[in-house]
Amino acid sequence: MKKTLVGSLLCAAAFFGTFPVQAAEPSGAVYLLVPNVTTNRWAKFDIPHMTEAMKKYAPGVELKVLNANDDMQQQVSQAESALASGALGIILVSVDPPRAASILAKADADGVPVVTYAHDPGPGPVAYHVSVPFKDIGEAQGKYLSEHLPEHRPVRLAYMLGDPKFAFYSEQMKGFDKYMKPLIDNKTVEIVCQADALLYLAANAQKNMEQCLTKTSNEVDGAIVMNDDTGGGVVAALSAQDLVGKVKLFGGYDATLEGIQRVLLGWQAADMAPPYQGMADAAVQLIVSKIKGDKAPEGLVNGTWSNNFTEGGVPSRLEPNVFITSDNVQQTVIDAKLFTKEELCAGIGKDAAFCKN
Repeated sequence: MKKTLVGSLLCAAAFFGTFPVQAAEPSGAVYLLVPNVTTNRWAKFDIPHMTEAMKKYAPGVELKVLNANDDMQQQVSQAESALASGALGIILVSVDPPRAASILAKADADGVPVVTYAHDPGPGPVAYHVSVPFKDIGEAQGKYLSEHLPEHRPVRLAYMLGDPKFAFYSEQMKGFDKYMKPLIDNKTVEIVCQADALLYLAANAQKNMEQCLTKTSNEVDGAIVMNDDTGGGVVAALSAQDLVGKVKLFGGYDATLEGIQRVLLGWQAADMAPPYQGMADAAVQLIVSKIKGDKAPEGLVNGTWSNNFTEGGVPSRLEPNVFITSDNVQQTVIDAKLFTKEELCAGIGKDAAFCKN
């Protein structure tokens, strides 16, 4: 009887041992640290899409959003508070990536994974990075500009750039230079002003453009900008001199409502955007996989990103950019559910030909 009982127990153990033990679904909080909420994309696209993705991939996990108001020290303090509160993971959009090392080191010491997002990863331990190929932005915008140059020769361009601390700046410039340098060398294009808008703030871009217009006595044919926020600052400076639409913007990124409206009005040649939903979905999948101790979903990681720390680069998900012109707004903006036609045609957009059809 004893042998039979022992044998039965061993058989039962062997039988049940064939079934894997299911790990408990994670519960707690993942913290999304954003640099600000004045940049349209965070509140309009990234935060809502990440919130929905978290409900899909980890319904027991709450996404908590912390806004640093463009203050790096505040973001460091927020990260420390998140870690002290038992964060399961952090999705980080750094205010100032080179200064994010302390956040990354502290999270690593606490065993908390960090997925960096949109902005550069920063020099430290990063589990994954999610972004777009920045060089492609400069190449696409530079090519479009080279094919749609203003008539005046030489074309007098103002380079109203962003913040050189970010790879977004240096990589875009590589793309711009591919098409602009030959035109500058053969004197088709003349760069009459060049200035950087620190932190990509519109106010800094406006001040730079005002100084450029003073320096050149308004003799400018076009302005190259790096995103739509700085583009808005440049337009404010042009407006004060009644030059809106006369001095066209080239470049632009993030596809803000005002940026797309400027494209429709002909004030801005084109715009570009990341696929917000795809980026947000990837970031959530990657942070959840790290929290669970799983590998990244097959095929999700498709590149690497140098952060001057991780040997071979940070494993990354790079989403393709979307190029937007007045001819494809229906497909790239409205059908993609970035904005409705009603939104585009409100305010300054009401005067666009697109809105009168």
